[in-house]
Amino acid sequence: MKKPARRALYICVWVCCYLLMHASASSAQVQGGGDGDRSAIKYGGMYRRALTHNPTMLDPAFVADIYSRTVVRQLFDGLVQYDAHLKPIPAIAEFWETSRDGLTWTFTLRRGVKFHNGREVTAQDFVYSFTRLLDPKRPGPLNDFLRHIQGADEVLQGKTASAQGLKAVDRYVFQILLQEPYAPSLSVLGLGNAAVLPQEEVERLGDGFARAPVGTGPFKFVRWEPNQEIVLEANDHYYEGRPFLDSIVFKIVENVEEEFAQFLKGDLDETIVPSERTDEILTDPQYQKYQFIRKPTLGLLFIAFNTRLKPLDDKRVRQAFNYAVDKEAIVREITKMGSIPAIGVLPPGMPGYDPDLQGYAYNPATARQLLAEAGYPNGARLPVLQLWTANKAESTKAELTAYQEYLAAIGVKVEIHVAPDWTSFEAMVRAQKLPMFRLSWYADIPDPDNFFSPLLRSSDAGYYRFYGNPQVEQLLDQAMATLDDTRRIALYREVERMVMDDAPWITQHYYVSQRLYQPYVQDVEVNLLGDRAIPIRKIWFMKKSTKD
Repeated sequence: MKKPARRALYICVWVCCYLLMHASASSAQVQGGGDGDRSAIKYGGMYRRALTHNPTMLDPAFVADIYSRTVVRQLFDGLVQYDAHLKPIPAIAEFWETSRDGLTWTFTLRRGVKFHNGREVTAQDFVYSFTRLLDPKRPGPLNDFLRHIQGADEVLQGKTASAQGLKAVDRYVFQILLQEPYAPSLSVLGLGNAAVLPQEEVERLGDGFARAPVGTGPFKFVRWEPNQEIVLEANDHYYEGRPFLDSIVFKIVENVEEEFAQFLKGDLDETIVPSERTDEILTDPQYQKYQFIRKPTLGLLFIAFNTRLKPLDDKRVRQAFNYAVDKEAIVREITKMGSIPAIGVLPPGMPGYDPDLQGYAYNPATARQLLAEAGYPNGARLPVLQLWTANKAESTKAELTAYQEYLAAIGVKVEIHVAPDWTSFEAMVRAQKLPMFRLSWYADIPDPDNFFSPLLRSSDAGYYRFYGNPQVEQLLDQAMATLDDTRRIALYREVERMVMDDAPWITQHYYVSQRLYQPYVQDVEVNLLGDRAIPIRKIWFMKKSTKD
């Protein structure tokens, strides 16, 4: 692979963007209010936010898509959470300790934390919640961690109903015993999938729990009207204090253009900035009344290849496609949004990010040569390939049209298909039916394993499980068992180099969150996990506003 000639320039641009975005995010927050001075803050109000797709479900144990996670985050809590700098801090666990060998984790729970049905949370609820995740018929996103728990394999194999590594030492002390060290343990426990659930509600509702969930979070579920809205209300008994807002309404909209239009009409309190509006937002005075927040995120957009389908099972074909596309031009002219072309997988800011990684430069001649070596000179004998997306934004259409044109220039015919909704698109991805598809991946925790394992492992828990490189999976196993940070980072960088050479995708760009907020919205806290991780419980409306 060749290093892009403008590599150093983009690294400089990223640093400048980071500083600018940090300043933008800081200046957009009102001074003089916050959790430390609750008496000076106006309680009340309905916060209106858009989702461009229906969530697949609201059962936190099994959610994997960004739309579900955005809502679930407001409804549930686990043992730990993250602060604005992505440092693990107490949630339901008031404090914790781990043995020197990293095998025993002991969590002391806060007393008086209650589920939305009014019952107090106990250590046994965590035993139940983690055991439920060990269902062999329904593997979830936490399986790679869970398999390290003592006795988990026996549960997964159906030999026993409980794992000896999950213990309620007493009413308020929960313990996890591991068979071997697992470096990202604490980070993983901050995932929404590790939330505590009330057994009686799960069993009472059955499959309906995924559509009418009961948690411990700052907001409680009210109703979900598919394709219209999801309504939550404030939890008056939340252990960290009642949210300032009375309710949240997630409005389901068709695309980002509709979301933006509703915001300008005053029907939403925040909006993403569509790509084609970026320059306008920065220069047109009419937008100065809004708060503009830009922040780099741990997010990646890529075009994935189904490596088990011909001709995409040939690495040379996948590499040819990488060389055939001018990602720099696509990002500069179409996606914009402050993003920069992705060299590899891990975004800047993620531990393990490699500034010296080599990527694929735009080189159509090399692309044609690789196609010829694979037996497809000038694209001869190649079938028409389908490229799928669930995103209906105009910028996405332009983006995929650019891919279609770049690949046509080396003799490859591509058809663009748009799935009717996110749920059907995700089902097709998981069923391995799509040859090529556009996918975004946002880290849920500040750990490189959160990129590599869900996307690259061939296990049932893997999202992108048709890749299946045994050597990569072996390195991932080593990294997860390595407690030495320096050695662990080196392993992940080796994984990234191998994966980029295998070319199971075209990594297009690293995301920057770019959003507008109504002028009365206060205390928006954005971190590197992006807008879905904003603690809405901290948001309040300025007293002198149309929201009164």
